[in-house]
Amino acid sequence: MKRTYRTILGAACRSLICLAALAAVSLPCVAQGASRSYTYNSREEAVPTAAPYQAETVLYGADMGADALNAPKDMFVSDEGEVYLLDSGNSRIVVLNNDLSPARVVQPTADGSPLTFQEAAGISVCSDGRILVADRAGQAVYILDAEGRQIRKIGKPEAAVIPENFQFQPIKVEEDSGGILYVLSDGSYSGALQFEKDGVFMGFYGSEKVDLTVKVLANYFWKNLLSDKQQEGLSRTVPVEFVSFCIDEKDFIFTIRKGNEVKNGQVRKLNALGENVLDANTFGDHTDDIQLADLAVDDDGFITVLDSGSGRLFQYDQDGGMLYAFAGKGMQAGTFASPCAVENLEDRLLVLDSERGSLTVFQPTDFANSIRRATLLYRDGKYQDAMEPWQEVLALDNGYEQANLGMGKVYEGLGEYKTAMDYYVRGNDRDLYSDAFKEYRSDFIRQYFPLFIMLIVVAVVAPIVLTAKRKKKEVYAGGRPKSKYPLYCMFHPIEGYSDLKSEKSGSFMMANGILLAFLVVSILVRQLTGFPFNTNRTDQFNLGVTICSTIGVFIAFVLCNWAVTTIFEGKGKFLEIWTFCAYALLPYILLMIVVVILSNVLTGEEAAFYTMAQGITYAWTGLAMLMAIREVHQYSLSKTLLTLLATFFALLVVVVIVAILYSVFSQFISFIATLVTEITLHT
Repeated sequence: MKRTYRTILGAACRSLICLAALAAVSLPCVAQGASRSYTYNSREEAVPTAAPYQAETVLYGADMGADALNAPKDMFVSDEGEVYLLDSGNSRIVVLNNDLSPARVVQPTADGSPLTFQEAAGISVCSDGRILVADRAGQAVYILDAEGRQIRKIGKPEAAVIPENFQFQPIKVEEDSGGILYVLSDGSYSGALQFEKDGVFMGFYGSEKVDLTVKVLANYFWKNLLSDKQQEGLSRTVPVEFVSFCIDEKDFIFTIRKGNEVKNGQVRKLNALGENVLDANTFGDHTDDIQLADLAVDDDGFITVLDSGSGRLFQYDQDGGMLYAFAGKGMQAGTFASPCAVENLEDRLLVLDSERGSLTVFQPTDFANSIRRATLLYRDGKYQDAMEPWQEVLALDNGYEQANLGMGKVYEGLGEYKTAMDYYVRGNDRDLYSDAFKEYRSDFIRQYFPLFIMLIVVAVVAPIVLTAKRKKKEVYAGGRPKSKYPLYCMFHPIEGYSDLKSEKSGSFMMANGILLAFLVVSILVRQLTGFPFNTNRTDQFNLGVTICSTIGVFIAFVLCNWAVTTIFEGKGKFLEIWTFCAYALLPYILLMIVVVILSNVLTGEEAAFYTMAQGITYAWTGLAMLMAIREVHQYSLSKTLLTLLATFFALLVVVVIVAILYSVFSQFISFIATLVTEITLHT
């Protein structure tokens, strides 16, 4: 008997090892590196796209009719299309015409003497030609006329709302259409400072509360317990601060904020009341290492954000939906060393590089132009007009989700719901898919209404007829065929498993057949569940992982239960536990087929019925498993529950051990592969 146990245990362990090896071999490779042009899909995955912009030219000081730029910090494009470059290190302003040809060099003066900036960080130009310069180290905002002569200097305001220790370190300044000046001060957590046209301080704008995070709550808890001295070791909790901003033609203020573990909503669109009207999306790369430094908003409302850390440019639509990312750090044209500012010049993008003293001009490609045209038409509800540009986008990148959603809208508007559903699947939008499927299902039912009525009548009448002819139930006296036990146990779990134990009528071969059916149904559930309810990547099916998560888990569960019940004096033998547990899976196998069918005829709005069917399936299977374990070991209900808890704990330990062994084995294989590569390269 011991030899039998060892043989079974050895076979089971070898099966687990083989399954783990199969999973390791079957795991898909992860592509290393990222395309220079990419976007994030609805699954938060970075996917390559066609190039949206190309570097047209790179301008240096000599190309601008001036000496080399020295640490330029900011730039601004006026209403007339002139480009103003703040050459901070040279205390001057280089101006280019709208065709980027040299226009003039402005040397700021104050009372006839040259005006030297200490650390000029921001520039903007008013509609009447006045030039505004924010000097961080100089702690002042200079208001100059078009020739560079100082008109006014704004220093630290004196007001009751200004803290005594407030450091006025202006880094950005702009004026809205009403003549109100907005100044960002480095390190200020109260928002932007507002000044009237004559320099009178008005107050703060856009200040925010502290973001409520786990860290903030923990600090609040400890500050109520610790002394003042002990609190010095706690991190300071402050609201977010703005690092850059710009004002569009409708006087909406777009800001970049940082602080207090900001994970999304880094870019905000503030109205006159300082309220954000932009969706709280994630801007920049979806990682913790982002350094958003500047942004620009064009006349159509498209937002371009610059990440100075990675050198990448991110463009978004009017609602903050990401379109694409491109550029980066490097030596070739279209990359940067230390980008500090971005601006729009008609359809082109200008990026200023502080370290190289250069201005890179980007020209949009057909891909970006098509996306822009389609997005504007799509936003206006002109779905059919947007069809042509969406098709142009898909011709360049057939996986672009927004284009697929746009095409789905077009075909849904034309009443071609099946085609619309296909596009919504490619765009991975379950809500839009459900809407189109609802219309498609209604058309289908209207077309085949007589057939549906006939099927309903048959479904109601047939059970009545069959029940009327049923003979009187006879008292069971034993001797039920083995082939009838799986279904009988499913509908009569207490009597069925009790008879199965007493008559020893379990079939190991039939149990293995049920296990195979369990694997097949699990694959069907993963691959064929209706799109509104299926979050799996059906295009990335991995047989090894599926086997491990079904048959592998079953084997581990049986092994753990056998080991635990040996200690708890269980009456079940290993093969009996295997057979009883396999029979208990039959409700899952049969009912999940129904659930899969339901998922393909229900819409997202009818998810309650799908969830209910799933709940019935899991509850039925759980009850069957409970009765199977109870009868195979001849336990009481309380002891059965106790052993099941111990079994699940043992199973958790096994999973952790297997995960550790897999990790060590993977690292060992990686080390061997690296070693072989090194030896090959040096021989």
